[in-house]
Amino acid sequence: MSFLLSDRMMPEHGVVGSAAGDVWRALRLFSLYRFFVAGMLTALEVFGTGPQALGSSHPRLFLLFAFTYLLLSLGFGIVARLRRLPASLQIYLQAATDISLITLLTYTSGGVTSGLGMLAIPAIAGLGLLAPGRPALFFAALASIALLLAQIHGYWFEPGRDSALTQTGLLGAGLFATALLALVLARRAMESEDLAQRRSVDLANMAELNAHIIDRMQSGVIVVNDDRHVYLINESAWLLLGNPVTADTSDLSRLAPELYGALQEWLRHPTGAGHRTLPANGHSPELRVRFTRLGVDKPIGTVILLEDTAELRRQMQSIKLASLGRLTASIAHEIRNPLGAISHAAQLLGESDELNRADRRLVGIIQDQSRRMNQVIQNVLDLSRRQAPRIEVLALRPWLERFADEFCRHHNLERAQLELSIRPEDARACFDAEQLHQVVWNLCTNALRYGTRAGQPARILIQGGTRDVSRHATLDIIDQGRGVNPSIARRLFEPFVSTGNEGTGLGLYISRELCENNGGTLDYIPLPTGGSCFRIQFPPHETTTPVMEGRRSRQA
Repeated sequence: MSFLLSDRMMPEHGVVGSAAGDVWRALRLFSLYRFFVAGMLTALEVFGTGPQALGSSHPRLFLLFAFTYLLLSLGFGIVARLRRLPASLQIYLQAATDISLITLLTYTSGGVTSGLGMLAIPAIAGLGLLAPGRPALFFAALASIALLLAQIHGYWFEPGRDSALTQTGLLGAGLFATALLALVLARRAMESEDLAQRRSVDLANMAELNAHIIDRMQSGVIVVNDDRHVYLINESAWLLLGNPVTADTSDLSRLAPELYGALQEWLRHPTGAGHRTLPANGHSPELRVRFTRLGVDKPIGTVILLEDTAELRRQMQSIKLASLGRLTASIAHEIRNPLGAISHAAQLLGESDELNRADRRLVGIIQDQSRRMNQVIQNVLDLSRRQAPRIEVLALRPWLERFADEFCRHHNLERAQLELSIRPEDARACFDAEQLHQVVWNLCTNALRYGTRAGQPARILIQGGTRDVSRHATLDIIDQGRGVNPSIARRLFEPFVSTGNEGTGLGLYISRELCENNGGTLDYIPLPTGGSCFRIQFPPHETTTPVMEGRRSRQA
């Protein structure tokens, strides 16, 4: 019997769940076995086709006991199916019934020499498995004593019957050995069951932990088989795909057609690069996709990892700024102190009355270049100490109106010299307000310095807004100058590259770094009519969209 019941599994100790179901199933199966044995004995006796030993001493009593055994077996089976009595009580009643009726059947068949006493061995074995421990040993002793007493009674009161005490003793020893063996097997089985239950709980906990970790990962995770069926998709993947609306969310080809196409291309050439880049569309940003096959012996599916390229750039930016911070700390210590001494000495020298005009010019050059070097160091320090952006949603036109007023006052410009054109009027963008101020100020200063033709007043055009349905807002700073030489334009955003002699060559570099740190971009666009255009592309404005109900149910 493979269904176990220990003391802690008894109903009075709280048999619940699968353990209780196993006990009742075992009782039904054992009742079926008992019904089959009793039915065979009854049929053999009724039709007279069985061995001569059956009922040889008392045929009518044998038939009565066999028929009683058959009815009780049927009754035990019905009660076990209906679960009318406690399982422990049924076990003991069935054990007592088996021992009593098998002993009586053996007695009416001439004793243990008939071989019917061997039927007690399966009964004790089943009892040892269903109720291991002292109950099994007690009933084994009870069966041995009952068989021995029946054998002695028949020997005394029925002349000619063989005593067969040796066979009865061996049968009793066999019953004890069966009970002990069943006890050992039951304990081993219970230990194995306990271990399996603990392992099952550990696996369930581990699966829950893995599901929690995967769901909270910033990278999107999708698991699909080769038939496009989606087994798992976490929250990040759903958001990176732009909260797709489709009737069949378990079909990758409908959930994300571009991603499915990239997967099929990779499956056709799995030895190539394990990643692809999906361009941004109206719903999702630009994604970096990596594929990994699942399966030890044979492939059973593919794990797809999704990452926002803007986020990757921000992470690279953070690493770059950390390295730059360590470098600039050394620069500040090793260069600024002697630079300050040089600047101070030049200032004192310039206050001397004995200097001629040429010497004063040289002192002015020293002071100007010292200030310039100090500004370079300050810019690098500011960049390396840049804190994480506090991104917020900005209404572009009101923000730019305030910026234009401040910029014109600072540079003594007429308000008409800085023109604003925002379409639509309520266009919004996601950016850190202070860092956007620094970027636009730097770009407008460059336009004022390098984008003004000789003899003409400075004019700066700031235009932008949302140009398409992609939620990407842009901002263009356009001047009326001669543009940038193509040979320099390729390196325009590199540090210490400048088109003039007044700048440090770090302004555009810092501006682009700030844009990328906020998830956007900064590009130079030459204009065919002359002039320069620097375009800020803001990251997409992620609107809060209710997540489709039941999405977590797909993680199965």
